[in-house]
Amino acid sequence: MDFKEKALQYIKSNNMSNRKFADKIDVAESTLSRYMKGDYPNPTAIDDKIREFLEKEEKRNSIFIKDSVGFAMTTISKKIINVLEYSYIQKVISCIYGDAGIGKTYTTKNWIANRNDIYFVTVTPTFATPRPFLKLLASKLKTSKTGSQDEVYLEITEKLEGSDKMIIIDEAQHLTKKTLEIIRSINDSTSTAITLIGNELIYNKMLGKTQAEFAQLFSRVGMQSHLLTDLFNIDDIKLVFQNASDEVIEYLLKVSRSKFGLRGATLLYTNAVNNGDTTIKGIKAMAEIMGISLHIA
Repeated sequence: MDFKEKALQYIKSNNMSNRKFADKIDVAESTLSRYMKGDYPNPTAIDDKIREFLEKEEKRNSIFIKDSVGFAMTTISKKIINVLEYSYIQKVISCIYGDAGIGKTYTTKNWIANRNDIYFVTVTPTFATPRPFLKLLASKLKTSKTGSQDEVYLEITEKLEGSDKMIIIDEAQHLTKKTLEIIRSINDSTSTAITLIGNELIYNKMLGKTQAEFAQLFSRVGMQSHLLTDLFNIDDIKLVFQNASDEVIEYLLKVSRSKFGLRGATLLYTNAVNNGDTTIKGIKAMAEIMGISLHIA
Protein backbone atom coordinates (compact mmCIF):
# COMPACT_ATOMS: atom_id res chain seq x y z
CA MET A 1 0.00 0.00 0.00
CA ASP A 2 1.50 3.34 -1.04
CA PHE A 3 1.20 6.53 1.02
CA LYS A 4 -1.69 7.84 -1.06
CA GLU A 5 -3.71 4.72 -0.27
CA LYS A 6 -2.72 4.92 3.41
CA ALA A 7 -3.87 8.52 3.53
CA LEU A 8 -7.20 7.67 1.89
CA GLN A 9 -7.68 4.79 4.33
CA TYR A 10 -6.97 7.05 7.32
CA ILE A 11 -9.36 9.75 6.05
CA LYS A 12 -12.14 7.20 5.52
CA SER A 13 -11.68 5.30 8.81
CA ASN A 14 -11.65 8.53 10.81
CA ASN A 15 -14.56 10.10 8.91
CA MET A 16 -12.32 13.08 8.20
CA SER A 17 -12.49 15.73 5.49
CA ASN A 18 -9.61 16.22 3.08
CA ARG A 19 -9.23 19.74 4.42
CA LYS A 20 -8.75 18.54 7.99
CA PHE A 21 -6.25 15.90 6.90
CA ALA A 22 -4.36 18.53 4.90
CA ASP A 23 -4.16 20.66 8.06
CA LYS A 24 -2.79 17.70 10.02
CA ILE A 25 0.05 17.10 7.56
CA ASP A 26 0.62 20.86 7.17
CA VAL A 27 -0.17 21.31 3.48
CA ALA A 28 -2.77 23.32 1.62
CA GLU A 29 -5.99 21.51 0.71
CA SER A 30 -5.30 22.26 -2.97
CA THR A 31 -1.86 20.64 -2.64
CA LEU A 32 -3.38 17.49 -1.14
CA SER A 33 -6.01 17.43 -3.90
CA ARG A 34 -3.34 17.59 -6.61
CA TYR A 35 -1.33 14.90 -4.84
CA MET A 36 -4.35 12.58 -4.68
CA LYS A 37 -4.96 13.12 -8.41
CA GLY A 38 -1.32 12.36 -9.19
CA ASP A 39 -0.83 15.89 -10.45
CA TYR A 40 1.61 17.21 -7.82
CA PRO A 41 5.17 17.83 -9.11
CA ASN A 42 6.92 16.62 -5.94
CA PRO A 43 4.86 13.73 -4.50
CA THR A 44 7.81 12.48 -2.41
CA ALA A 45 7.56 15.58 -0.21
CA ILE A 46 3.91 14.80 0.53
CA ASP A 47 4.73 11.12 1.03
CA ASP A 48 7.19 12.14 3.75
CA LYS A 49 4.61 14.31 5.50
CA ILE A 50 2.02 11.52 5.41
CA ARG A 51 4.58 8.98 6.68
CA GLU A 52 5.62 11.23 9.59
CA PHE A 53 2.01 11.88 10.56
CA LEU A 54 0.90 8.24 10.37
CA GLU A 55 3.95 7.07 12.34
CA LYS A 56 3.09 9.57 15.07
CA GLU A 57 -0.53 8.39 15.11
CA GLU A 58 0.59 4.76 15.32
CA LYS A 59 2.75 5.54 18.35
CA ARG A 60 -0.13 7.39 20.02
CA ASN A 61 -2.43 4.42 19.47
CA SER A 62 0.11 2.01 20.92
CA ILE A 63 0.45 3.78 24.27
CA PHE A 64 -1.87 4.88 27.06
CA ILE A 65 -2.38 8.64 26.83
CA LYS A 66 -3.77 10.93 29.52
CA ASP A 67 -7.04 11.39 27.61
CA SER A 68 -7.61 7.62 27.92
CA VAL A 69 -8.48 8.15 31.59
CA GLY A 70 -11.70 9.79 30.47
CA PHE A 71 -14.12 12.20 32.09
CA ALA A 72 -15.56 11.48 35.54
CA MET A 73 -18.26 13.40 37.37
CA THR A 74 -16.24 14.38 40.42
CA THR A 75 -17.37 16.65 43.25
CA ILE A 76 -15.59 19.54 41.56
CA SER A 77 -17.01 18.71 38.12
CA LYS A 78 -20.53 18.88 39.56
CA LYS A 79 -19.87 22.33 41.02
CA ILE A 80 -18.46 23.56 37.70
CA ILE A 81 -21.43 22.27 35.72
CA ASN A 82 -23.91 23.79 38.19
CA VAL A 83 -22.39 27.23 37.59
CA LEU A 84 -22.25 26.75 33.81
CA GLU A 85 -25.88 25.65 33.62
CA TYR A 86 -27.05 28.49 35.86
CA SER A 87 -25.30 31.08 33.69
CA TYR A 88 -26.52 29.32 30.51
CA ILE A 89 -30.18 29.50 31.55
CA GLN A 90 -30.20 32.80 33.46
CA LYS A 91 -28.02 34.67 30.91
CA VAL A 92 -25.82 36.16 33.61
CA ILE A 93 -22.07 36.51 34.20
CA SER A 94 -20.64 33.74 36.35
CA CYS A 95 -17.16 33.07 37.69
CA ILE A 96 -15.41 29.73 38.24
CA TYR A 97 -12.03 30.14 39.91
CA GLY A 98 -9.52 28.24 42.00
CA ASP A 99 -6.51 25.93 42.01
CA ALA A 100 -4.81 24.80 38.82
CA GLY A 101 -5.14 21.21 37.62
CA ILE A 102 -8.54 20.45 39.14
CA GLY A 103 -10.48 20.00 35.89
CA LYS A 104 -12.02 23.43 35.27
CA THR A 105 -11.19 23.48 31.56
CA TYR A 106 -11.58 19.72 31.02
CA THR A 107 -15.03 19.64 32.64
CA THR A 108 -16.15 22.71 30.72
CA LYS A 109 -15.04 21.30 27.38
CA ASN A 110 -16.84 18.05 28.17
CA TRP A 111 -20.00 20.00 29.04
CA ILE A 112 -19.98 21.98 25.79
CA ALA A 113 -19.00 19.02 23.56
CA ASN A 114 -22.46 18.49 22.05
CA ARG A 115 -23.67 22.08 22.16
CA ASN A 116 -23.64 24.40 19.17
CA ASP A 117 -24.63 27.61 20.94
CA ILE A 118 -21.47 28.23 22.99
CA TYR A 119 -18.32 30.16 22.09
CA PHE A 120 -15.25 28.97 24.02
CA VAL A 121 -12.40 31.48 24.18
CA THR A 122 -8.97 30.91 25.73
CA VAL A 123 -7.16 34.06 26.81
CA THR A 124 -3.39 34.49 26.93
CA PRO A 125 -1.48 37.61 28.04
CA THR A 126 -1.42 38.67 24.37
CA PHE A 127 -5.21 39.13 24.48
CA ALA A 128 -5.43 40.78 27.90
CA THR A 129 -6.30 44.30 26.73
CA PRO A 130 -9.54 45.37 24.99
CA ARG A 131 -8.60 45.51 21.31
CA PRO A 132 -6.74 42.16 21.10
CA PHE A 133 -9.47 40.49 23.16
CA LEU A 134 -12.23 41.85 20.93
CA LYS A 135 -10.37 40.61 17.85
CA LEU A 136 -10.03 37.18 19.47
CA LEU A 137 -13.74 37.11 20.29
CA ALA A 138 -14.62 38.34 16.79
CA SER A 139 -12.57 35.49 15.35
CA LYS A 140 -14.63 32.97 17.36
CA LEU A 141 -17.90 34.64 16.37
CA LYS A 142 -16.76 34.98 12.73
CA THR A 143 -17.42 38.70 12.72
CA SER A 144 -15.10 41.37 11.30
CA LYS A 145 -11.77 41.82 13.10
CA THR A 146 -10.85 44.93 11.13
CA GLY A 147 -11.71 48.56 11.76
CA SER A 148 -11.64 50.56 14.96
CA GLN A 149 -12.21 49.03 18.39
CA ASP A 150 -15.77 50.32 18.58
CA GLU A 151 -16.53 48.92 15.10
CA VAL A 152 -15.29 45.46 16.12
CA TYR A 153 -17.33 45.74 19.32
CA LEU A 154 -20.50 46.70 17.42
CA GLU A 155 -20.08 43.76 15.02
CA ILE A 156 -19.85 41.43 18.02
CA THR A 157 -22.87 42.83 19.86
CA GLU A 158 -24.98 42.85 16.68
CA LYS A 159 -24.13 39.18 16.14
CA LEU A 160 -24.96 38.27 19.74
CA GLU A 161 -28.12 40.33 20.23
CA GLY A 162 -31.14 38.04 20.23
CA SER A 163 -29.02 34.98 19.46
CA ASP A 164 -29.30 33.33 22.92
CA LYS A 165 -25.65 32.24 22.80
CA MET A 166 -23.15 31.75 25.63
CA ILE A 167 -19.51 32.84 25.89
CA ILE A 168 -17.05 30.96 28.10
CA ILE A 169 -13.72 32.70 28.70
CA ASP A 170 -10.94 30.45 29.99
CA GLU A 171 -7.76 31.78 31.67
CA ALA A 172 -9.71 34.97 32.42
CA GLN A 173 -7.21 36.06 35.08
CA HIS A 174 -5.15 37.58 32.27
CA LEU A 175 -7.83 40.15 31.43
CA THR A 176 -7.38 43.79 32.42
CA LYS A 177 -10.00 45.88 34.21
CA LYS A 178 -10.94 47.65 30.96
CA THR A 179 -11.41 44.32 29.18
CA LEU A 180 -13.57 43.01 32.01
CA GLU A 181 -15.70 46.14 31.77
CA ILE A 182 -16.19 45.50 28.04
CA ILE A 183 -17.27 41.93 28.83
CA ARG A 184 -19.76 43.31 31.36
CA SER A 185 -21.13 45.69 28.74
CA ILE A 186 -21.55 42.83 26.25
CA ASN A 187 -23.65 40.99 28.82
CA ASP A 188 -25.62 44.17 29.57
CA SER A 189 -26.39 45.05 25.97
CA THR A 190 -27.02 41.57 24.53
CA SER A 191 -28.15 39.46 27.54
CA THR A 192 -25.49 36.92 26.57
CA ALA A 193 -24.54 34.35 29.21
CA ILE A 194 -20.85 34.72 30.06
CA THR A 195 -18.70 32.53 32.30
CA LEU A 196 -15.22 33.55 33.38
CA ILE A 197 -12.85 30.71 34.29
CA GLY A 198 -9.45 31.20 35.90
CA ASN A 199 -7.31 31.06 38.99
CA GLU A 200 -7.62 33.12 42.18
CA LEU A 201 -6.50 36.29 40.40
CA ILE A 202 -9.75 36.75 38.51
CA TYR A 203 -11.73 36.79 41.76
CA ASN A 204 -9.13 38.86 43.60
CA LYS A 205 -9.36 41.49 40.88
CA MET A 206 -13.02 41.90 41.73
CA LEU A 207 -12.81 41.59 45.51
CA GLY A 208 -9.23 42.53 46.33
CA LYS A 209 -7.58 45.91 46.70
CA THR A 210 -9.37 47.22 43.64
CA GLN A 211 -12.80 46.15 44.87
CA ALA A 212 -14.35 49.60 44.35
CA GLU A 213 -13.14 49.71 40.74
CA PHE A 214 -14.73 46.34 40.00
CA ALA A 215 -17.90 46.84 42.02
CA GLN A 216 -20.03 47.40 38.93
CA LEU A 217 -18.71 44.24 37.31
CA PHE A 218 -19.04 42.12 40.44
CA SER A 219 -22.62 43.26 40.95
CA ARG A 220 -23.38 41.55 37.63
CA VAL A 221 -21.96 38.18 38.68
CA GLY A 222 -24.95 35.89 39.16
CA MET A 223 -23.00 32.94 40.54
CA GLN A 224 -19.44 32.11 41.48
CA SER A 225 -17.67 28.96 42.63
CA HIS A 226 -14.36 28.77 44.47
CA LEU A 227 -12.70 25.41 43.77
CA LEU A 228 -9.77 23.93 45.72
CA THR A 229 -7.87 20.65 45.40
CA ASP A 230 -8.99 19.84 48.98
CA LEU A 231 -12.49 19.22 47.65
CA PHE A 232 -11.45 15.94 46.02
CA ASN A 233 -12.49 12.84 47.97
CA ILE A 234 -11.76 9.12 47.72
CA ASP A 235 -14.93 8.44 45.68
CA ASP A 236 -13.86 11.02 43.08
CA ILE A 237 -10.52 9.29 42.60
CA LYS A 238 -12.19 5.88 42.33
CA LEU A 239 -14.40 7.27 39.56
CA VAL A 240 -11.41 8.61 37.63
CA PHE A 241 -9.03 5.66 38.09
CA GLN A 242 -11.46 2.75 38.04
CA ASN A 243 -8.91 -0.03 37.65
CA ALA A 244 -6.49 1.13 40.33
CA SER A 245 -5.96 -0.68 43.62
CA ASP A 246 -7.06 0.83 46.93
CA GLU A 247 -3.45 1.68 47.81
CA VAL A 248 -2.94 3.45 44.50
CA ILE A 249 -6.27 5.29 44.88
CA GLU A 250 -5.22 6.62 48.28
CA TYR A 251 -1.88 7.80 46.91
CA LEU A 252 -3.49 9.43 43.85
CA LEU A 253 -5.91 11.22 46.20
CA LYS A 254 -2.93 12.73 48.00
CA VAL A 255 -1.49 13.87 44.66
CA SER A 256 -4.86 15.30 43.59
CA ARG A 257 -5.10 17.31 46.82
CA SER A 258 -1.58 18.68 46.38
CA LYS A 259 -0.42 21.53 44.14
CA PHE A 260 -0.29 19.01 41.25
CA GLY A 261 -4.06 18.55 41.31
CA LEU A 262 -6.03 15.91 39.42
CA ARG A 263 -4.08 16.80 36.29
CA GLY A 264 -0.84 15.76 38.00
CA ALA A 265 -2.41 12.55 39.30
CA THR A 266 -3.62 11.71 35.78
CA LEU A 267 -0.19 12.30 34.26
CA LEU A 268 1.40 10.19 36.99
CA TYR A 269 -0.99 7.30 36.39
CA THR A 270 -0.58 7.59 32.60
CA ASN A 271 3.20 7.42 32.86
CA ALA A 272 2.98 4.43 35.22
CA VAL A 273 0.71 2.57 32.77
CA ASN A 274 3.16 3.18 29.93
CA ASN A 275 5.99 2.04 32.18
CA GLY A 276 4.13 -1.23 32.72
CA ASP A 277 3.73 -0.97 36.50
CA THR A 278 0.61 0.45 38.15
CA THR A 279 1.21 -1.18 41.52
CA ILE A 280 1.72 1.18 44.44
CA LYS A 281 5.46 0.53 44.09
CA GLY A 282 5.36 1.46 40.40
CA ILE A 283 3.25 4.57 41.06
CA LYS A 284 5.62 5.79 43.78
CA ALA A 285 8.67 5.09 41.61
CA MET A 286 7.16 7.14 38.79
CA ALA A 287 6.20 9.90 41.25
CA GLU A 288 9.85 10.09 42.26
CA ILE A 289 10.98 10.34 38.64
CA MET A 290 8.43 13.12 38.01
CA GLY A 291 9.43 15.03 41.15
CA ILE A 292 6.00 14.55 42.69
CA SER A 293 7.03 12.34 45.62
CA LEU A 294 8.97 15.20 47.23
CA HIS A 295 5.69 17.02 47.85
CA ILE A 296 3.52 14.06 48.94
CA ALA A 297 3.56 12.98 52.58
